Amino acid sequence: MTEIKGRDSLRFIEDYEVETVPDADIIVNANETNEYCGDALEQQILKAVAACPVNRYPAMHGENLCGLIAKKLGLDPFQVALGNGSSELLEKLCYAFGGAGRKISYPAPSFSMYETYVRLADSTPVPFPLDPDCFVDPDALIAFCQKEKPDVLIICNPNNPTGNCNSLADMEKVIANAGCLVVMDEAYIEFSNDGKDASVNSTLNLLPRYDNLLVLRTFSKAYGLAGLRIGYGAGSLPVMKILKKALLPYHVNSFTLAIGELLFKNEGYLEDRVARIVKDRASLREGLEKLGFFVYPSGSNFLCLKPVGAILDNLYGQSGKEAAALDARAMAAGQFLFDSLLARKILVRNYSHNPKLPGCLRISVGLPEENRTILEAIASILKEGEKA
Repeated sequence: MTEIKGRDSLRFIEDYEVETVPDADIIVNANETNEYCGDALEQQILKAVAACPVNRYPAMHGENLCGLIAKKLGLDPFQVALGNGSSELLEKLCYAFGGAGRKISYPAPSFSMYETYVRLADSTPVPFPLDPDCFVDPDALIAFCQKEKPDVLIICNPNNPTGNCNSLADMEKVIANAGCLVVMDEAYIEFSNDGKDASVNSTLNLLPRYDNLLVLRTFSKAYGLAGLRIGYGAGSLPVMKILKKALLPYHVNSFTLAIGELLFKNEGYLEDRVARIVKDRASLREGLEKLGFFVYPSGSNFLCLKPVGAILDNLYGQSGKEAAALDARAMAAGQFLFDSLLARKILVRNYSHNPKLPGCLRISVGLPEENRTILEAIASILKEGEKA
């Protein structure tokens, strides 16, 4: 029998798995937007889709949408590239700037797929630690880069799964001193600064000044187009010239391009949606903190919560408060909460056994009624745990 082997780097890649419950009543595990686009916009979408000639290839690189994005950002259209979600662009940039013998660095804890993309490109993964509160320490990161000399540095801002948003000043300090290509993954940036003017936090503003910068955005979160898979990257001309060599022609389909153009032109749609989510995020945070959880500061459309203090004491007693025991109790509490929510057909994201996030759960901001149900369910679970 012929032995079939894959590349050696694939041995280190674990399958990307997300918990799924086919009949879940509330799904808040994937940072999707649960709000429906509305009947009026749906009719515009259907009209745009109907006008697409499915017997023809789409625009080779989505030139129309690239032009719209470039115009809004004040860039040359060549400085913008589209992908099937910003995830495709992450993968392609690892191919374009990585490879055997090259290092790519990314934050930990952060988006789990970074390491996968790095290994797929046969690059060397070099994660850098966030500070104890899960922010980037710019001075520590610059020192890290001087020591490790990565070829590419990826920063997730706001960070997934904690939601922390680093200041533009700190990010510029890193970009100016990293000594390599810096990739800013801004998938959630629209929800930062309380959604009022998120551009003040975006490194897109720095593109005219730095040749070593690539900024990634997505339509999956704020625009609510996760099912269509579309994102974009904007970078300096030298960076984009290299990245575009790794992009295949016709890689974003006609329907996705048509709907992306429609929503990108509709600025009021984005502003209204973000404002509602940010408002609901504040209410959800307040409710979780009243229940006794530590909640990371969030500039995203999700919250990362950790069972602490009285929650651990009530569920598992007050013995063994040294750090290792606290982490173990937090992991057990987080798993208990996840399982109990799942039993109520509420699906959240479980990070409880991540050693850097012991006990943590990530909850996407749902509809107001969903958020209320989640808070009521958690309150009920904690009461039941006290009696057990």
